[in-house]
Amino acid sequence: MSQESNKKMKQSEVFNPALIKKGIVYFVGISIIAFTALFLYTNTGNTLKVWGQIKPQYLLIAVVILFNDLLLGGWRNHLFVQELYPNVSQWVSFRANLANIFMGAVTPSQSGGGLAQLYIYYKNGVSFADAITISFISWLATLIFFPISGALAYWIIQDRMSTTFLTQLAQFGFSLFAILFVIIFTALFFPKFIGWLIVRLSSLVGLFSEKWQEKLTHLGEKTKVTLVDYRNKCIKLLSGKPQLMLYCFLLTIILYFNKYVLAYFLVLAFGISADFWVIIAIQAVVYLLFYFAPSPGGSGIAELSMAGLMAGILSEDYLASFTLLQRSFLVFIPALIGAYVVLRQMKEEV
Repeated sequence: MSQESNKKMKQSEVFNPALIKKGIVYFVGISIIAFTALFLYTNTGNTLKVWGQIKPQYLLIAVVILFNDLLLGGWRNHLFVQELYPNVSQWVSFRANLANIFMGAVTPSQSGGGLAQLYIYYKNGVSFADAITISFISWLATLIFFPISGALAYWIIQDRMSTTFLTQLAQFGFSLFAILFVIIFTALFFPKFIGWLIVRLSSLVGLFSEKWQEKLTHLGEKTKVTLVDYRNKCIKLLSGKPQLMLYCFLLTIILYFNKYVLAYFLVLAFGISADFWVIIAIQAVVYLLFYFAPSPGGSGIAELSMAGLMAGILSEDYLASFTLLQRSFLVFIPALIGAYVVLRQMKEEV
């Protein structure tokens, strides 16, 4: 077992109050600037009229979609948690998912979300190593899903829309995920090769710096041991019940389709008719880009890209309002609930 497997998580390493406050300021600040720019750019004097004609029945459907999103996110990990820790309740996975959403929203590139999820599991009896293995398998299912989703989105857009920019974004996002998938696949099935590659790189670096050569050599050896360890854990977890990976992938499809379909019902809420599959394809492209966004919670990038891509579907009167509702249901409201989970966890350990 690697040293990483025995690591003990500390609250201060995951929930740093100063960093959380700073992240909230950036997340909220950038979002406000983005929405201000959107409302100013699309200001036609009809904003109040647009909100006045919203059909409430479709907003109720959006609330159901929001609940499904939170539930599915927790279920996906709980598939594996219940196999290893049958006494850990589904409520723990639900809270871990919410903590993930909040910390992902207030950290660059959503980097803090995974740690927050691991910590909630860790504090409820799941070992650090097992929590990482479970999260990794779910992440792997996501990496498999996104290139497939991106390829289908590209096919739909290519046939039904003539927007070259949208097509290029779909190709770009698909390429990034395809490259990332190849890297992860290589690391998972050929971990010794990754370690060897880093060691070879250290030899080249050694021509310029012996200090960095030593560091990279150590990193290469540690990476090889760690990757082999987690590969073995994944194999052990899935070999007994290989159907779990299939269930996880199916839940991933349902989880993201649930996110994508929200946009369609929000369009209907404004009383607008649109091509269902084109809207789904646009959401798939946005999520391809959003996944790599460097800003906290993708703020700024998500709002502007969503509005820009939906401009082919909605008139200027509706763009800012639609984007505000879409981000509220899938990010702002879940992040607020997640903030409550994180704050309560921090308070319990004071």
